[in-house]
Amino acid sequence: MCFVAITWSGVRRLVCGARDEDARKIGFDEGPKLADWAPALNDRGITVLRGVLRDEAVGVLRDYVEAGGIIYNAGHQGTYGVLGRTDQ
Repeated sequence: MCFVAITWSGVRRLVCGARDEDARKIGFDEGPKLADWAPALNDRGITVLRGVLRDEAVGVLRDYVEAGGIIYNAGHQGTYGVLGRTDQ
């Protein structure tokens, strides 16, 4: 997810199913994010609900991979700077 896009979108509530650790176990890696991203969104008036139907959400990710879905940048250990990836 793109943190800034969420703040700019105008949404008042973000509902998350699978957690970062769930996605990483399956092979997804969205790269670094703020350690306190949920409180930071709350501070901006965006309610964050985490773990909603978590098992089902993890199942969707697993089904995607088992069906041959592509995981972009899987296993890529790039370098991130202030403006994003620096190794492209």
